[in-house]
Amino acid sequence: MTFPRCEAFVLLALSCAVTTEATAELYKNQFASVMLGEKKIGHVHFMSKHDADGVLQELKTRSSLSLLGVELYHHTLHVHETWKDGELQHLWGNSDDHGDTYEIELRRHKENYSGTLNNEPVTLPHHAFPTAVWHYPITRHPLLFTIPGLNLQDVKVVKSADRVKIGEKLIPAEKFVFSGDWDSTLWFDRQQQFLQWSYQVKGREVTVVLDP
Repeated sequence: MTFPRCEAFVLLALSCAVTTEATAELYKNQFASVMLGEKKIGHVHFMSKHDADGVLQELKTRSSLSLLGVELYHHTLHVHETWKDGELQHLWGNSDDHGDTYEIELRRHKENYSGTLNNEPVTLPHHAFPTAVWHYPITRHPLLFTIPGLNLQDVKVVKSADRVKIGEKLIPAEKFVFSGDWDSTLWFDRQQQFLQWSYQVKGREVTVVLDP
């Protein structure tokens, strides 16, 4: 199955923010590398904020990607997310997919999500989860919606035990293979924190892996 270029590169350049009323918050800065085989083609910096119980409250991520082939490919995506009690409340942002620009906004209402994509109305069901690879709950949802395209994606998810190499360490991990409308593989550690993401770009396998 083929996807628009903006869908294939979802979240490689992302900025998201989640607001909270929690009084005790813990911040953590992390970095990841975007790899094409052994070659680094991009980087990611994300800052996560959790409350005292370890619940994710905020995630801010910025990254860049350059793919050299027949052409130089660039993609950026900046998205803000607001969550409450584990449910998405508001999502808005913009994307530049090699010159194609997108403006998105989505709000949670009583019956569904509604918003706009490039000023055109969009409605999505509550049980759809965004293709936000940093969030462990994505592994529990058979229906996703893409960012920034806001397209619904039916998926099957197969879980298995695995290990991920971070620097010189092999870290026990849970591996999740997504198939169907959205083909990706995600790895999380035993604390349900992101380790690695693998997917296809123009027929090539690209991997985003957490830096040591």
